[in-house]
Amino acid sequence: MLKILYVLFKQGDMNITKLAKETGIKYQTLLKNIEFLEQKKIIEVIKGEKSKIIRLNYSNPKVIILKNLFEELEDI
Repeated sequence: MLKILYVLFKQGDMNITKLAKETGIKYQTLLKNIEFLEQKKIIEVIKGEKSKIIRLNYSNPKVIILKNLFEELEDI
């Protein structure tokens, strides 16, 4: 799941198909992870007419902490 969050942090909002491609995670596995992360309010799923867009939920303080951690790790 960390890979999903890191890709979203680096590349921003994206649909599930692109997220699967970018992370290398199988589509069905990704759907389960997305459902879990959405329940925990780590990500938001925006449902469009043809696709769902996945984005980090920056209103969750845990996401801000994670973002700060990713930024710190990039500086190492």
